[in-house]
Amino acid sequence: MKTSTKNRIKAKERIVLVGVPASPGYAMGLCHTVSTREVSITEENIPEERVATEEQYFLKILNTTTKEINQIKQVTVEKLGTEEARIFEAHLMILKDPTLVNGVLSLIQKEKKSAQWAVHFYVSSLIKQFESHTSALMKERSIDLKDLYHRLMDAFDDTGTVIIDESIKEGVILVAHELNPSTLISLNKDQVLAFATDSGGRTSHVSILARSMELPAVSGLKNVSALVRLGDNLIVDGTGGMIIINPNEADIKKYQEKLEVFKRQQRELFTMRQLEPITRDGKYVTLHANIELVSETDKVLDYGATGVGLYRSEFLFFRKGLPSFEEQVEAYSYILDNLAPHAVTIRTLDVGGDKLISEISLSNEANPFMGWRSIRVCLDHLELFRTQLKALLVANKKGNLRLLLPMISSMEELLSSKEQVKNVIHELEQEGFDCPKVELGVMIEVPAAVILADKLAKEVDFFSIGSNDLIQFTLAVDRTNEKISSMFQPHHPAVLNMIHKTVTAAHREGIPVSVCGEMASDPLSSLLLVGLGVDELSMTPWSIMECKKIIRSINFEEVREIARNVLKMNDTDTINAYLKKKYAQTIIDLGIFSYISNSDFCEISDSPLQQL
Repeated sequence: MKTSTKNRIKAKERIVLVGVPASPGYAMGLCHTVSTREVSITEENIPEERVATEEQYFLKILNTTTKEINQIKQVTVEKLGTEEARIFEAHLMILKDPTLVNGVLSLIQKEKKSAQWAVHFYVSSLIKQFESHTSALMKERSIDLKDLYHRLMDAFDDTGTVIIDESIKEGVILVAHELNPSTLISLNKDQVLAFATDSGGRTSHVSILARSMELPAVSGLKNVSALVRLGDNLIVDGTGGMIIINPNEADIKKYQEKLEVFKRQQRELFTMRQLEPITRDGKYVTLHANIELVSETDKVLDYGATGVGLYRSEFLFFRKGLPSFEEQVEAYSYILDNLAPHAVTIRTLDVGGDKLISEISLSNEANPFMGWRSIRVCLDHLELFRTQLKALLVANKKGNLRLLLPMISSMEELLSSKEQVKNVIHELEQEGFDCPKVELGVMIEVPAAVILADKLAKEVDFFSIGSNDLIQFTLAVDRTNEKISSMFQPHHPAVLNMIHKTVTAAHREGIPVSVCGEMASDPLSSLLLVGLGVDELSMTPWSIMECKKIIRSINFEEVREIARNVLKMNDTDTINAYLKKKYAQTIIDLGIFSYISNSDFCEISDSPLQQL
């Protein structure tokens, strides 16, 4: 009895964990732990006469699993849309991959192993390869392989794996070492309030699905699955990236208030949808949405944006097998047609770094972020580039497409890219296709582009500043490196001067400047960007309304004067202190603080980390 009592006491210990904010929002509820059945497969040698039987058994298992995944794919289409269903297309492509099929058959035929052991051994070895990869993205993709592995094992053992008890009627908070996409998509509506996982990050398929399903989520918690017990009370703060296990009364009261504030502010913010983003002294600031999935198109206008400032087309390519020309046309057409006449900025394929595509990306580069990526890949794979350009131009039936070229660092790259666009347009016109005029822009992401901004501005219709990479390259700081992540400072004087130089060069040539990185959705940074003369801010759809609320509360001449003062300052701390002094009370009065996760702002906001 004593041991049991101690365990119960320990189970109720209050624990605060900080991880990666995978999907925004707040949730409070009972924990439901998710565990996948442990698979124990004994190595089995088979006689020659059983080889043909085991071969047929394996092919039957492939067929059964394929049918099951096709059913899940259809459910995904109905719940979330075609784009999210591509996750399961990747699973289907893996099952059809000759490397997998022949690898397993070889173990059966040559090594005389049972079908179940051959599948277990071969797929497990693939998972280990992905898990040991230096790329965080490739490590996250190992979750997809594990999902497929367990489905194959379940097909061998028809007892199956119970992931979540169907008897659960009320919303729970899922806690797991990792979650796979098919688990999430198979959940009934309102069965889950949120989830928290040891592994994963914002780019994992599960995190993408969570944002589409509007489920608060925190990933990368390392050991949450070991610390919680079934039935523990949990608070999930998907905005700030933290959870509280067994919260005390003060925590519960605080988060009940935050939930109410969050819901009230959402209702209030929705009243901003139809209002113009105009400062009190008449300055109009264009607000666009960043989207990663085709299904997010419907949220763009609902949340008050006037178009798309960045559609990351590479998300179409995160699958086994490159998307066909027809598939690309279908995806681009859906976005462009549904948002017409509003402008839609689609960035051409931006892969490399931590965004690897197995068909074309290198996996052994010493420094992939500064290696073979983005426009460099496209100009080396002209057929791939031209196919995407053709699909984009064919989809542009209503003339609202803006083409955006990523990672431009030289005039040669820009002129070569323009030549490819020109050639594809000519070919389409020769085929009798009428190509509406397309605006062409470049992303300003590297210091070289800032230095060349005067020349680049003469060749394009707009600039789009990718603040995440610009900060990273300007400061030589990898923000995924925990040892130096605190040095990733958006308000560093060098970064702000880079932005100022870019805006000045663009306006001299009469072209607009957008910012589409994380700076655009941060309250302090957005005000500073407006003051620096940025014409367009592009951000996640749910940030549009609060940004609109902030813009409508300020005077442009005041924020411009503040920006001028900031440009004269020599260190980040001084700049941050000055900005907080000027803007903090305004932002708090507007009730925006509950959305803020920027650590620079925590000390004057109601940040959970500051209060706990």
